Amino acid sequence: MIRAYLPADRPHVQPGLLFSRIEQAERDRYASALGPSVVTPLVDRPDLARALNLGQIWVKDETHRMGLPAFKLLGARFAVATLLARRRITPGCTLVCASEGNHGRAVARAAREVGCQARIYLSHAVATPRADAIASEGAVVVRVGATYDEAVRHAADDAAREGWAVVSDTSWDGYEEVPRLIMLGYSQMVHEMHAQQPPGWRPDVIAVPGGVGGLLAGVALGAAEVWASPPHIVCVEPDSAACLMASARTGAPTRVDGPFTTEMGGLRCGEVSPLAFAMAAPHVAGYVTIDDAWGACALRMMARPPEVSLTRVEAGLSGAAALAGLMALRSGADAAHACEALRLTGKSTAVVIASEGVTDPPLWARLMGEGESPAITPAT
Repeated sequence: MIRAYLPADRPHVQPGLLFSRIEQAERDRYASALGPSVVTPLVDRPDLARALNLGQIWVKDETHRMGLPAFKLLGARFAVATLLARRRITPGCTLVCASEGNHGRAVARAAREVGCQARIYLSHAVATPRADAIASEGAVVVRVGATYDEAVRHAADDAAREGWAVVSDTSWDGYEEVPRLIMLGYSQMVHEMHAQQPPGWRPDVIAVPGGVGGLLAGVALGAAEVWASPPHIVCVEPDSAACLMASARTGAPTRVDGPFTTEMGGLRCGEVSPLAFAMAAPHVAGYVTIDDAWGACALRMMARPPEVSLTRVEAGLSGAAALAGLMALRSGADAAHACEALRLTGKSTAVVIASEGVTDPPLWARLMGEGESPAITPAT
């Protein structure tokens, strides 16, 4: 199943919703200190471009970022370092967050690196391998509730009662400093893309997995910094957890109650981050929802290039969502209008964010073993 929504009248971009020059300089100094060894590759995949009848497809491969199998440490480590510098936290304190897996592991790793403790709240829906990976970083894992959104509230309540520091990538009323820092860290991803290509390069479309909206906002705002005329930003979500699309339709944060039937664990969210939504919405050209079958197809295509000279990308189901969204747009007969509005043609250049690697090996093995990817009929 595929749904597409293109906001007809996107609001004028308000300068106050962009990162300030001071914030940008803070991020740039941090990235410079880390050096080029932490930069993730931008992979050319002409086979995917041919399959989708696009000019080029580049995969921003976040399957191995700073030693972890997802992009999340790009934001969590920057946020924790900045909080230390601002004296919001101190070595030895306890850092707390809720997670579907990747953010929790990133916070646990960042905490361990600066001498802090970590306590990560997971819903009972989170796969055991993802929970075990968090525990391997030395964190205490707490299982609460049936959904990520319930885990967020439990983590915040316990932290307030115990005096722990919350390092959440979603925001709520009165809690915005840390999610903003995390999104600022994510925006570095676009600066990496820009530096990895010749001067003057600019993609036509960047497809981004949704979730609560943090990565979407980071990429959208990073693109607005880098290019005077930014690419079209397309948000991709599971059909059963499309809280960003629902919010875009109403113009305000809108809750989706589920049931969340998707196995895209990193995108299984029913409530947006209000701050991320406010910052991203003016920049997002389209929203696409997919079912897990599209994600599994994209996962196999990235992992099984037809030529040995092409770079294999082993992405998890959530990590394959961005490519799956483009596949659905180019193949779905009812999405032709969306391709036209987004100017997706046989000459277009697209970037897809492969946001996570194999964080649930049993699921990945099962999806890889389901057979060859079905033939798709790209739009002309």
